[in-house]
Amino acid sequence: MVTINSNKVSIGIAIVVIIFTLSLSCPNTQAQTNIAFTPADKFSIPEYNGSISFAVNGTYSIATFENNTWTFTNLHLNRSRLFENLTISTQNSNVTILSYTTSNNTEFQNAQLRYMVEGKGKQILNLDLGSGEGELEWSVTFNNHLIDEGEGWNVLHGGTVVVTGATGDVSVVRDDYFNYNAPAYQQHSVAIIIAVAVAITVVIVVVIKVKNRENLNESELVKSA
Repeated sequence: MVTINSNKVSIGIAIVVIIFTLSLSCPNTQAQTNIAFTPADKFSIPEYNGSISFAVNGTYSIATFENNTWTFTNLHLNRSRLFENLTISTQNSNVTILSYTTSNNTEFQNAQLRYMVEGKGKQILNLDLGSGEGELEWSVTFNNHLIDEGEGWNVLHGGTVVVTGATGDVSVVRDDYFNYNAPAYQQHSVAIIIAVAVAITVVIVVVIKVKNRENLNESELVKSA
């Protein structure tokens, strides 16, 4: 009976350690109360004569309007990746957000926001991608034509992108080329955390099994005596 109960305890400890570790490395996986929207919904900016809408159905957990700027948290468009935070304002133009896509490999990570704009106004947006791990490159296209920075768009401090005078199809892209000169623990921090958690779990299970064996041997000695 002691052995069975101890095994259950070891399994429980292992599960708790793994869940706790994953919650630290992936803090945004917590359950959220989502609010649904459709293409018919408009998020207006009256003072700037602008509005924001979406081309597809989707959900968000929070939408706040402050200083003539909309901020969407945990934004998810159908057939698109989860957008943790999008901050956007538009002046003298109406924006319809089409998609948000991300991709990555061993060399770089890519994020792209695509939208349609009516009216030659201005869009101010922040994709909340952080400072990145390596060399950053921004690019913007108007109707699939690559536009030089300073000729219709520019990037401000903190990764805020300002697009001016665009009409039609606009794509804002950020490429993050990984810095392989950084210490290994920075490049693979999540993998290291998970590996440490697994190692701790194995040690705990081994220690409990050894203790079980010792208790079992003691019980057999007592019975034989």
